Amino acid sequence: MNGAPELDVLLFLDDTMLAETDNVWQSLHHPVKHKAGPLLEADRPWEGYVVLQPGTVVYDEQNERFQMWYNAQPSREKPDAGHNLCYATSTDGVRWEKPELGLVEFEGSTANNIQLRDVSWTHCVLKDAADVDSGRRYKLLWWPEDGSGIYAAVSPDGEQWDPLGEGPIIPRRMTGDTCSLMRDPVSGQYWLYHKTRTPSRPIRMISRMESEDFLHWSPSRRILAPDELDPPDTQFYGLSAFPYGSQYLGLLWVYHTYPGTVDVQVVSSRDGLSWDRTAGRKLFMHLVPTNEYHGGAFDSVQIYPSSVPVEKDGQLLFYYCGLSVPHNTLAVDQEGRIGLATLRRDGICSLDATSPGSVLTRPFTWSGNRLLINAATASPAPGSGDDGHGSVTAQIENEHGETIPGLSTAECTPFVGDEMDAIVDWDGHSDLSGLKGRTVQLRFEIEDANLYSCRICMAPH
Repeated sequence: MNGAPELDVLLFLDDTMLAETDNVWQSLHHPVKHKAGPLLEADRPWEGYVVLQPGTVVYDEQNERFQMWYNAQPSREKPDAGHNLCYATSTDGVRWEKPELGLVEFEGSTANNIQLRDVSWTHCVLKDAADVDSGRRYKLLWWPEDGSGIYAAVSPDGEQWDPLGEGPIIPRRMTGDTCSLMRDPVSGQYWLYHKTRTPSRPIRMISRMESEDFLHWSPSRRILAPDELDPPDTQFYGLSAFPYGSQYLGLLWVYHTYPGTVDVQVVSSRDGLSWDRTAGRKLFMHLVPTNEYHGGAFDSVQIYPSSVPVEKDGQLLFYYCGLSVPHNTLAVDQEGRIGLATLRRDGICSLDATSPGSVLTRPFTWSGNRLLINAATASPAPGSGDDGHGSVTAQIENEHGETIPGLSTAECTPFVGDEMDAIVDWDGHSDLSGLKGRTVQLRFEIEDANLYSCRICMAPH
């Protein structure tokens, strides 16, 4: 093989795969919060308030339902509610039901949605499709109220959990009290991102551990820490990391100690260890300082995103916990609720141009038979009579920068409109299977348009 990387999805969060850019700029896009405000609140006797830190929401395609695992914590009004891992389901991701599971007794009844007791704020669920043992298809890590370390459990369906052992699989001395779990699709390893501190620098930062079997974990190594470009009161409280296309993305929980706020930045990586602070460290998920919702701005002071966004129907669904009190508020006075924000698929960042601009990728090995782009061109002003002149075109070159015959910009049909899976063609020809195994580069010409991503697709001929 020629040594060039393979590419299935090209996002524009960093410049790792970009060789040249001319007259284009990167834009960070923000997920739009659901107009209903909080979608899930504490409304049961065993729920003082509810949190995702990070918690997890997945879509179960087999049963056509969303599944959510969240924490319910005691409050000043409900001091006996307990520290509970709870479960909810939804058919549309907006209206949630809390099923009576019959698993855990609360005040003499099992008619509740509690899955486990003694689960403090932090837990994370991984739906592990790669595990050949169907009884271990769902994996859970959690931090107990006594702070003794991270515990683990497995489940065939995410509804009833079988704890692994009687003690923590990772003792307290090796970890902190936030964690996020993923499985690397390349190595098959389990990666745990968690909060740590060091004696020489007692601020919160992010470290990683690896495991081959989900039970035995490597020593921790630091992978993300505030630096001289961050404000002095910056600490990193957690990282929701997940594979996406040919790379890894993360939602970084940024804690500002002076006001006690927590907001979210985007980071990206090619190996899960070295992370790029995307888009100049701009805010990705914003706090709401005013009353934008009926009933109050529940997410005005702290935001904690779930462990992984849900991709469905062309949208990225970011579930999150919002709080309207500072981080150092007493636990019983917290007011957690769970909300939703949405963004177009691949839509975190785009490369934009008004006057003509261009982008050239670095060489990579072609592996598909279609080129798809996710792009939007400028719309004409209402009543102007203008059809709009924005467009995106593509050219495919070899590793030496020579245009492959028949695949030039001049022969490319200009893309106009707003689509997430627009098939690129050259004089009506879109079948690129003849390029498989070759080293190529992509050149995009952009004018009055946003280019969000491109995908190398294995669509049938």
